[in-house]
Amino acid sequence: MPRQYWLYAAFSSLTMFGYATFGLLSFHLVATGLLPPAAVPVLYAAAMGVDAVAALASGWLFDRVGLKVLLVLPVLAAAVPWLGFSNNTALAVTGVLVWGAAMGVQESTMRAGVAGLAPVERRGSAYGMFTACYGLAWLAGSFLIGVLYEYSRPAVAVTVTAVQAAAMVIFAVVRPHAVRPGLQSSGNEPS
Repeated sequence: MPRQYWLYAAFSSLTMFGYATFGLLSFHLVATGLLPPAAVPVLYAAAMGVDAVAALASGWLFDRVGLKVLLVLPVLAAAVPWLGFSNNTALAVTGVLVWGAAMGVQESTMRAGVAGLAPVERRGSAYGMFTACYGLAWLAGSFLIGVLYEYSRPAVAVTVTAVQAAAMVIFAVVRPHAVRPGLQSSGNEPS
């Protein structure tokens, strides 16, 4: 795989390493008494509605500006713990909705970026390796965020923000302006 592919996988993995899970967000809402347990599925449904709208919007933007649309993802992911783990119901609910928006971007557009970075003949392997890196990073990050949550919620927010800032630095090296939607790596594409 080309160097840009691995840098993109590193960016995506770091972004997911610093991404809180809905399980921990909903635990916080119930454990702190901000929401009754029966309201959690309703909030999840609302977050999935935001997810769908964000996926459509980021997909539309990806078709026009390419990978640059992903600059919003680390910003959204960094905002989630600052909002979602607060002791204010409105802020915490907003954090979950921001989480939904980030899910929409990462579930659709982040994966779409792989197509422009991998050789056509290796695209299946590229998606498999990308998803493995991304999934393992999310697993490890979820563990770390859970441990930090028990220690200090501000520590979670600071750690996630630092991880997302590192992801942004790697993203700048990927040169998102150089990867256009629909660009194939076979050498036979129009410019």
